[in-house]
Amino acid sequence: MHRLIDQERTEPMSTPTDRTRSREPGSRVAEFDADSRRIATEFREQGFAHVPGLLTGPEVARFRAAALAAIKQRSRKDKDFGTGIVATTDAWEHHPALRELALHPRIGALAEHVAGMPLRVWGGEVLVKHPHETAATGLHDDLTFALLDSRLTFNTWIALDDVPTERGCLTFLPRSHARGGPERVDLAEQYRDPDGYLIRHWPELQWTPRVTVPLRAGDATLHHSRTAHAAGANTTDTTRVSFLLTFTDADATYRPLPGHDPLDLEAGQALPDRRYPRVIR
Repeated sequence: MHRLIDQERTEPMSTPTDRTRSREPGSRVAEFDADSRRIATEFREQGFAHVPGLLTGPEVARFRAAALAAIKQRSRKDKDFGTGIVATTDAWEHHPALRELALHPRIGALAEHVAGMPLRVWGGEVLVKHPHETAATGLHDDLTFALLDSRLTFNTWIALDDVPTERGCLTFLPRSHARGGPERVDLAEQYRDPDGYLIRHWPELQWTPRVTVPLRAGDATLHHSRTAHAAGANTTDTTRVSFLLTFTDADATYRPLPGHDPLDLEAGQALPDRRYPRVIR
């Protein structure tokens, strides 16, 4: 079964609220409404969640302009896996507006509420699928690529355009983050068989119902790093622009992968706050 979540335009997300209450001197706890609690429950149980109206209309316009400027300045086109996606490299570190988006207090507060633990920002990239120039992104998980030892790593995929099914929105396999077996597979296996490595290790995934989540501009999805997911091609006449924001446990450490050790950090080293800051609430 392949289920499609039907999205209707909603008011900008009102959670987490700006209201706080003191518990003891020097401490503040953000209050969350029912929608935030729904998002947290869905994420923990299903491995993903839809977040309507995460950004306001003016925010979408400003961050989309910044995203396109970042793509124009420095980007790369995926040729290894044939998706044709154009992506930045560490855009959130080099572009002030995108760093502001990555450290957005509203997003950070929601992320820590969902995670139930302190977090830090691990990455923030612009992803573009041009009209008729991209292929589908095959089934994969993100943990395979993660250079981390962490209790939890997850992505916030923010739509900076309307993303109906035909423009390449994401499709998730519910509860696939809780599958048994090895926690992750070797990166080399993914390179050898990018579209089939998950099914080879977890053949039951090919029978798992799939949920496709079209998004309006300003909406987002959260997904666990072990959640199996895919994305369609952009078959429309409009560019698809999104921002991928990665959070990880504040106590995460660096874990280079065989043949892939791109950072100037030692294996097991704590992530430096200056480069990978704690989320702002």
